Parts: sequence; C-alpha cells; structure tokens
Amino acid sequence: MKVGIDVRPLESASGRRGVGAYIRGLLSGLAQERGAEEFLLFAGRRAQGGAPAGFEQVRLARPGRAITLWDQIAWAPLLSRRRVTVFHSPFYAVPCLRPRGCAVVQTVHDLTPLTRAGAVSRHDARLFRANFRLARTADRLIVPSLATRADVVALLHVPEERIAVIPEAAGIEEHELTAGDLRAGTVRERLGLSPDRPFLLHAGGHDPVKNLPRLIDAFARLLAAGRELDLVLTGEHGPTTAALAAHATRAGVLSHVRMPGYLPRVDLIALYRGAAVVVYPSLTEGFGLPVLEAMACGAPVVAARAGAIPEVAGEACTLVSPEDDAALAAAVAALLDDPDLAARRRAAGKARAAQFSWRETARRTLAVYREAAA
Repeated sequence: MKVGIDVRPLESASGRRGVGAYIRGLLSGLAQERGAEEFLLFAGRRAQGGAPAGFEQVRLARPGRAITLWDQIAWAPLLSRRRVTVFHSPFYAVPCLRPRGCAVVQTVHDLTPLTRAGAVSRHDARLFRANFRLARTADRLIVPSLATRADVVALLHVPEERIAVIPEAAGIEEHELTAGDLRAGTVRERLGLSPDRPFLLHAGGHDPVKNLPRLIDAFARLLAAGRELDLVLTGEHGPTTAALAAHATRAGVLSHVRMPGYLPRVDLIALYRGAAVVVYPSLTEGFGLPVLEAMACGAPVVAARAGAIPEVAGEACTLVSPEDDAALAAAVAALLDDPDLAARRRAAGKARAAQFSWRETARRTLAVYREAAA
C-alpha cells in the first residue's frame, strides 16, 4: 500500500495551530507504527527541510491557497503517476476526481464554521463550506471526537459507518518539560511577568469562538476582588486582536494582560508549567488540544463544558458554562484558594493526558487506510 498525505498546511498559518500539531503528531506516530506501507508527503514550494526517515517528500509547484481549481485538476494524474493507493487530506483539498484504485481519506477537525455564525470571516466560511461539500465524497472520514462525529452525521449527512473517531494527543515528552522549566525565567522576563505574581494562561487563537472577551471579563472580576494576577493570551495576532485589547481597556485590566503572539513550543510549555491556572472557555471545540497539552504539562485547568472538551478533559478539569463569566471566575478562584484541589487537578490532568498518544492515533489511522484500500 502506498499512502499519499497532503502536508501543505504545515507551510501556512495552519501549521502553527492545531492542524499543524495534528499532522506533525500523526507523522511521528506513523514513523513508529508503519509496516510495509510506503508514504509520500505532498508538500508545497515553501516546504522546510526533508521528510521523516522512510518517507518521501514530493514538492508541488502549485498555488499557495488551500482550495483552488488546481486541486481538482492536478491531483488525479499526480496520484495515478505516483501509484498512490490511499490519499489522505488532513485539512483541505479532497479531489473530486481520483484514479481507479485510489481511495480518499479526509480528516474533519470540526464543523465550527457551520455551527457557529461569525466563527470565521465570510471568505473563509466559503472555503470551509466548499471543503465540507468535498468531504462527503471521501471514502472514509476521520474525526477527533464523538462531538465532531455527531456534527458530521447531522450536517453533512455522512453515515456513521464511514466515520472513524480517532483522538489526538499532546505528545509532550519529559525532555520538553525539562527544557520548558529551564526557559521559565527567560519567558517571564520577556513578557514582563513578575516572578512573585501568579498568572492565568490561555493558549490558542484569538478567533471569536475562543470566547476571550468573556475570559477578560472573568479576569476583571478576579482583579476587582483584590487578587494580584496577570493574564497571558498566547496565539497569533489577527483581525480580532485589537478588539480584545480594546475590551481589556474598557474592563480596566489592560495593564495586567499580555498578548505575546505566536510562541515557540518550548516557550509555550514554559508558560503551561508556570501558570497558576490554564483557562480555556471556548464556545465549542472539535477536540481541544490546548486542554490536553496543559494537562500533560501538569497545569490545573478550568475549561468550558462545550463541544468535545468534556470528552478530552474527563474528570481531570473543572468544567463550567462558557457563557457565564462569574462561574468562570469562581472556578479559577477555587483553584487559587485551595492548593490541595489544584494539586489533585494537576495529578489527574497528567494521568488523563497520558491516556492519549500519537502512536495510538497513527495505529488507528493506519487501520483506516487499510480498510479504505481493501
């Protein structure tokens, strides 16, 4: 069996978010789990470095955008020429046409653009809708959670038997935790965080579904109660970043808020390790990888009871309504005021995160490839 995987999202902004983490994690797991399969990684013109050992990288001279006419014209002859048995699209670009004997697998991470109005721009919403229409033509779909499977069945009308639920993983190794601890002082100093004042952390994008204005409101309640705290909102700056800063200004807390933008993995781990509480009040999630990463780093987590987050968190996090900033503030305060509770959450989180691995993700994904090719 020859498997072709479209890894072009690694070269875009998606490569610095959950999709990129998924592709890198899946490849690391496949490198450990693969048997006699051959793997081709289809990369774009800006691909950095080579493929993992045992994987062949194929450079594509094509437009940079994710869904174009190129994707519908060029894939079929390319897949035929390279004798690909299974083509896996981990984000975009399921071809309508494919050569005889080539099965197609697509990962659908979530249907947020369909389930949450205003979650993405109008332009991006059109691209997502086109992608979701194409997803119906795939032989098999992979989703990261039962919540996403339910959305795919209800909104895309794909039968459950064509959908495989395969969770993701944090994949944070012990040596990365050690490196993060060594970076902690440097990261705190660069962000202007006092070593004596605790901070709350949110890791992820600034897009509307992340519910950051309500997190800022909850943070303002904590400061109004006399607590000495800072709030760090990581993630790439985008169209909503200025509005978040304005919201923090109106709430009177801007001087206590840090928005450092995208951070290297080691710096993010340092923040996970040092945070008094990681807060993730997202309105919905197809999986919620930052929750799992925070738990793997030993942080106590307060998260939203929404989307797939309860599936990922299990009993290891404090879950609250994402619509209630007072409940959010109270949940954070409970962890700040009760060191024993925080310690129990830290231990439970690490145990929960250890139940997920990229190797298991890869093992189950290989099974989908084999079923699709049969």
